[in-house]
Amino acid sequence: MHSVKRLARRFILMLGGEVAQSAFHFGLNIALARSLSPHDYGRFAILFLVGGLALTYVRALAGVPAGIYIPARAERRSARGYEVSFGSAALLISGGIGVAVSAALWIGSDIAPIAGGLFVGLWSLRSYIRLALFAKRQAAASGLGDLVFALSGAGLAVAMMHGEGVTRLDAMLTALACANGLGIIASLMALRQPVRISFGRGMRRRYRALGASLSWSLVGTTTANVQGQGQSLLVAFVAGPASYAPIAATLVLFSPLRLSASALINMAQPEIAGHLAAGRPDRAKRVALHCAGLLALGGVAYGAAVLAFLPLIEAKLFAGQFAHAPMVLIAVLAWAIVGVSLLHAPFRVLLETVQAFRMLAALAAASAVVGGVVVVGLLLVSAPAWSLLGVLISECVVLGYCGFALRPWRRIAGSSGSSSPDSPGLALVCL
Repeated sequence: MHSVKRLARRFILMLGGEVAQSAFHFGLNIALARSLSPHDYGRFAILFLVGGLALTYVRALAGVPAGIYIPARAERRSARGYEVSFGSAALLISGGIGVAVSAALWIGSDIAPIAGGLFVGLWSLRSYIRLALFAKRQAAASGLGDLVFALSGAGLAVAMMHGEGVTRLDAMLTALACANGLGIIASLMALRQPVRISFGRGMRRRYRALGASLSWSLVGTTTANVQGQGQSLLVAFVAGPASYAPIAATLVLFSPLRLSASALINMAQPEIAGHLAAGRPDRAKRVALHCAGLLALGGVAYGAAVLAFLPLIEAKLFAGQFAHAPMVLIAVLAWAIVGVSLLHAPFRVLLETVQAFRMLAALAAASAVVGGVVVVGLLLVSAPAWSLLGVLISECVVLGYCGFALRPWRRIAGSSGSSSPDSPGLALVCL
């Protein structure tokens, strides 16, 4: 019970920042869903989804290593070296992603490429800084950055929506880019430590040592993105932005639940890494189980509330923009998808922390193939809303296997035979 109370206290502290940014994202999406045409809102939702995918790569190549190595070396001087290395890598990756998005928009879209690229790149970098602060147990600095992001984003969005002579969609992307930049500055100022960037020998040495694990992490992230978001993109590109718009708008209704769950997961990962580094695998598993239980309770309550108020939401929040769409069906399937994905999230984090990247990559690939086949089949024979069944089946495959891999009579253990001080000394056995 003591561990549950401690998790609850830290969760409440960290939830403030998540609530702030969740409320801003929620309000912005609702405002755009009401005011933009379904086609334009669909384009915004697709770029927002692309930004969310970019976060996963920064997390895989910098955030997850930071969450594993920094807590395990919290009392050592080497922790600072890892902070510099992973932070420098996050800056490089975020910048590269931003440039790639700008180039793609310049070639194939009429969305402002600079605004779109800055939005995705700065969002990715701010996401890494949040993860690094969680790893350092600096929840206050992370929460301040979230609060500054939300407040500045809301103010800039309101100002740009009412400006003259601007394209509304491009103005929103500019507002989001500026807000992410201000959030980054606020978090770094609150940390009160000098910011160091280095691409020198130390960074290269650490990443060479992590090469095999990060390669599988990258493969796993790509397959997980195909499994988790690829089907949604498939619906968007096959059915078109207008058909994807009601699905995207309904998924937005569950974004506060997702982001609140993210706060819990980000809080739990350093705890899991710390228990594993100290040779306490059963406690690490217990933390994951407690998180899954809290997420299950929250998901059931939140989804029931959404369904109860769905007619009012459709009429008032969405202003009847999606009257032609089967909103009840979409809401039920979205609730199930989000609920199942939240249930397996703590167990995926546990498997990531013990560096079971190869297994996670294979799992994501298998579930993506199963879900993708179902999505394509349903798109060919039914309305786009039914294709969400494929996404749900894919999430259920992941949950089922995580439950099998971590069932009670299977044990995870830390490896004590590490030969290098730069090795995390964590391994998954008996799986």
